[in-house]
Amino acid sequence: MKFKSLFDVIMDLIFPPHCVFCSKVVPSGSQVCEKCDAEILRIDAVKRIYIPNMGETILCAVPYLYQDKVRQSIIRFKFYGQKQFAAFYAKKMAEHVLKSYLPLRFDAVTSVPISAERRRLRGYNQSELIARVAAKQLNLPYYEYLIKTADNKEQHKLNKKERNKNVKGVYKAIDGRDIAGKNILLIDDIVTTGATLRECASVLLQSGAQKVNCSAIAEVLA
Repeated sequence: MKFKSLFDVIMDLIFPPHCVFCSKVVPSGSQVCEKCDAEILRIDAVKRIYIPNMGETILCAVPYLYQDKVRQSIIRFKFYGQKQFAAFYAKKMAEHVLKSYLPLRFDAVTSVPISAERRRLRGYNQSELIARVAAKQLNLPYYEYLIKTADNKEQHKLNKKERNKNVKGVYKAIDGRDIAGKNILLIDDIVTTGATLRECASVLLQSGAQKVNCSAIAEVLA
């Protein structure tokens, strides 16, 4: 049995953990209150995303729907500095990835990058935070394979046609990265039409990746 250090016990007393969905104080070691745990259902879906220019279909494992308390929680995580939520979402994502992709073996985990300007304003890339923790839980290395070269419009403000055009050519493989022949797990926070994941996966495949599959916290139903 793993016991908490005295420092961790004291920190839990000073800064008690809160439910990631409703912010209610929860017991030490918990991340979700009993009420939210009972109310919030996991869909554990696998979304298919077709890449027409390559004739390739990638899969995206998604544990939640982007609605109600899950939506509110992700907004707090993404825009309001609640970086500690990454541990909870990474755990749920890793569980679903293991169920969805076995016996496929991944060589590495990477994440959808954000622009330098957006990172400067926000202070972090929420997808990278999840991906780094999920990689540890999956016993896989995390690598930054991609960069975003333009601060384009936010995808959630656009329609399907505009989303595809908005992400075209804004991602690039980082020079010198060993991508060739790798089976890569690509992680983002939210998936709607799949335009962002499609574009990032295309860049990885064009750079020599053998296979790319994805995961996201939640899916927005059109």
